[in-house]
Amino acid sequence: MWVYWLIGVVLLLVALYPLQGWITYVVHQRQRERRYILTAAPAHRPRLQDWRADQVTICWLGHATVLINFYGRWILTDPVFGRSVGIHLPGGISFGPRRLIDCPLRPAELPPLDLVVQSHAHMDHLDTQSWRQLPRSVPVVMATNNGQYLRRRGLRAVTELRWGESTEVAGVRVTAVAVRHWGARFPWSRDDGYNAYLLERNGRTILFGGDTAFTDLLTQATAGKVVDVAILPIGGYQPYLHAHASPEQAWAMSQAMGARFLSPIHHQTFILSYEPPTEPLERLVVAAGPAASQIVLREIGETFILPEL
Repeated sequence: MWVYWLIGVVLLLVALYPLQGWITYVVHQRQRERRYILTAAPAHRPRLQDWRADQVTICWLGHATVLINFYGRWILTDPVFGRSVGIHLPGGISFGPRRLIDCPLRPAELPPLDLVVQSHAHMDHLDTQSWRQLPRSVPVVMATNNGQYLRRRGLRAVTELRWGESTEVAGVRVTAVAVRHWGARFPWSRDDGYNAYLLERNGRTILFGGDTAFTDLLTQATAGKVVDVAILPIGGYQPYLHAHASPEQAWAMSQAMGARFLSPIHHQTFILSYEPPTEPLERLVVAAGPAASQIVLREIGETFILPEL
């Protein structure tokens, strides 16, 4: 009998070997989380009833989830609503980062969405539990080979874009832009794409950066355009600078593309790396110096109305 047990243990170890890095990360991540209060109430809540169809209004819902009213078209980015991301098991059990600050809007409180853009398939950006709470008819723009994760859940209006490709949804032109990151959802995933997006309507341009390390690819993609708002990640850089821009680098990218305003994301929501959750924004403000007024949506739930030129 002991032989069968030994064989079982060996097979289990072989099966878990490809996941050793992920398992180690989860253990360390749980240790870091113990230093912080989890699921605090957000300090701000958007008043959607006050949003006007003749303006561009933006609210940061946490991590990379941003709600945009783009002249009457409702757009959502990388939807994540729950109190954790990662692997979800039956019975409410999950393995992965847990939320520091609750999402200021429940999915049922969202307006009818005209478009959702999904940057890539990493579990802190593509959260299957959150997608289950959205209408299956919502139009979605994703990176290549990402649609499989939604189609199996009944979503059909999915368009995959390669870098440089464009489509138009509800009067919003969407262009996929190259970034410096990676897209594999699982250790065995192959060819999962990863995008940033240019959103254009009525002569205004919003860049949703998704997730990226420092790169001049965004500057190249926005050449000749006036970027009204650059939504860029500023956290997750310690020690993962190869995949996540530092606050100083995010500021440099926004300035290189001539963005009127910078809306920082990918901070204050989950413990994904080793820097304290408040450090990215603090460093970003210092990097901006006298131009710090260009930094908008600094806290989860805040609302920003784009001033007309």
